[in-house]
Amino acid sequence: MRHYSKSLAGVVGLALFIVVSATHAAGLARRHRELALSAPLTAESFTAAVLARNASLRAMRQALVAAVSDIRPAGALPDPMLSVSAAPRTLGSAMGTGEDIEVSQALPWWGTLEVRKQIARADAEAARHDLEALRLRLEATARGLFADWVFVHRALRINASNQSVIGELRRIASVRYATGKAPQSDVLQADVARTLLAQQRLKWRRKIAVVAARMNALLDRPPTASIPRPAALPAPRQLPSEAALLQRALTHPQLKALEAEAHAAQAKERLAAKQRYPKFQVSAAYDSMWPDPAMRPMVGLSFTVPLDQGKYSAEIDAAQAQARRAEYALDNQRTALLADLSATYASTREAAKSLALYRDDLVPLSRDALDVALSEYGSGRAGFLEVLTAEQHQLDTALGLARAQSEYFARWAELERLSGSGLAGAHESGTSP
Repeated sequence: MRHYSKSLAGVVGLALFIVVSATHAAGLARRHRELALSAPLTAESFTAAVLARNASLRAMRQALVAAVSDIRPAGALPDPMLSVSAAPRTLGSAMGTGEDIEVSQALPWWGTLEVRKQIARADAEAARHDLEALRLRLEATARGLFADWVFVHRALRINASNQSVIGELRRIASVRYATGKAPQSDVLQADVARTLLAQQRLKWRRKIAVVAARMNALLDRPPTASIPRPAALPAPRQLPSEAALLQRALTHPQLKALEAEAHAAQAKERLAAKQRYPKFQVSAAYDSMWPDPAMRPMVGLSFTVPLDQGKYSAEIDAAQAQARRAEYALDNQRTALLADLSATYASTREAAKSLALYRDDLVPLSRDALDVALSEYGSGRAGFLEVLTAEQHQLDTALGLARAQSEYFARWAELERLSGSGLAGAHESGTSP
């Protein structure tokens, strides 16, 4: 009987697991169907989709709603207390039931409710800035992933183009070998180069799957959901001045959130100071057991007697320490943010120079060198090794240009995050990647 119970429990557990898994999969599939990414995918459309669907951003919005909803209760008085009592021996007596009805209201020290409301407002303000900071992080992450998406697709196209070049080179080597003008090793070296390119293609396809899974994670979709091919990366424009960005960063949402937390800590310090004063309670009662009707209505006032001032002093010290901690955290975050912004500005400027060097010098030179090497090999004036070297340089510079473009775009996105807002006029439409 015990064995039968265990088997039944196992079957029920397995059935529940299957039902939950199927429900979760159906939910993911339904959300996937609800999102249709346009093709070709642009940085703007992907970023907008992330901001619309990301689960962490939706959770932070609800946290903000909860924080705002806490403001009104924080400044409200506690509910009044209604107390009713009766004398049991008077029940059913000729004189009637003796009863006592009392209404009381607790009253904190003057200004306490307003300070509590200030704390709630500061918490809501911090939540609002935290939401904005998260939005900036998601935008930068989405744009960085889009830059990776563009790069891996360009790398695949560059790989295919170089395979075509190697194929043509092998054909020339085969003709020259057949006519006795070149050794067989030229054909074998071409085969090795073509195989190496095929191996690299496998690596780029794996990278596409990795980037797609990360993009789908931002979209709250299954990792294998289809992502459209990317559109062009915007062409670079001139950077704003570093001083302007540093000035703009002083109003960054991360700093504003810490400022709000510091205000909340200061208000909590004032609240702790008010706790050392008495708390009042007013009451109004009617006691029908007094024989004289004039003595039945009563009013009362009670208050706490805060004799142990030591514990309140300790609470004030703790609140003061928390307020100082919040101020130091704000100073530290401000210093770190400005340092990160300055470093990112330098790396973005370097990326722009590297991009210009690849685009204007290295890529054109490597193409010319490959064309000359192919021509001279066909005429017998150059060896096969020179052609392979030129082809490898052309591959490296083409990949370097694609990588420099994607790195520049990703660093610009990080620069936007650290400065706290978009950089107007930062890009213009570019050509297809």
